[in-house]
Amino acid sequence: VSCVPTGVDIDYFRRPTQSEAKADLVFVGSMDWLPNIDGTEYFVREILPLIRRKLPNCTLAIVGRSPSPAILALAEKDSGIKVTGTVPDVRPWLWGAKLSVVPLRIGGGTRLKIYEAMAAGTATVSSSVGAEGLDVSHPANIRLVDTPLSFAEQCIELLENKTERDRLATEALDLVTARFSQDVVAAEFERLL
Repeated sequence: VSCVPTGVDIDYFRRPTQSEAKADLVFVGSMDWLPNIDGTEYFVREILPLIRRKLPNCTLAIVGRSPSPAILALAEKDSGIKVTGTVPDVRPWLWGAKLSVVPLRIGGGTRLKIYEAMAAGTATVSSSVGAEGLDVSHPANIRLVDTPLSFAEQCIELLENKTERDRLATEALDLVTARFSQDVVAAEFERLL
């Protein structure tokens, strides 16, 4: 059995020199999938209030198709939360956020959203479940945390420290470019064949 890693289109996600600010934090994923619904509700209920104790104006964009009524209600109750529904292109939301958050507690499958955020040059904070199966390294190229307090602390640190946020994003981009770009993955698949 040979394993071919998930690949990401580095050129497609490459961050432009200028991008419009969208939100401090972004969560990208299909919002009709139970693990994404659970993770988003958990983040808003348990983690975002802890972040806002220190950063009261922190904003969150929830970007993904078919948001459930429960997800839509989050934005109705909080003007600092935007739920987009289907968007023609997720890249501006990744480029326009300071951090990508992946607070998943359940679910499986490939975590392409993390490699895409890394390719977009956006630093990422994730739960261990959210990054399960990915070849990433805490704290070198991602922050991996599993309690509401530690998740909030990592977000606060990176929101307040642009130098560290940029370092993390650069390390992450270097990782996906060297090991998970479509060119690298295709070459490995070709070698195996």
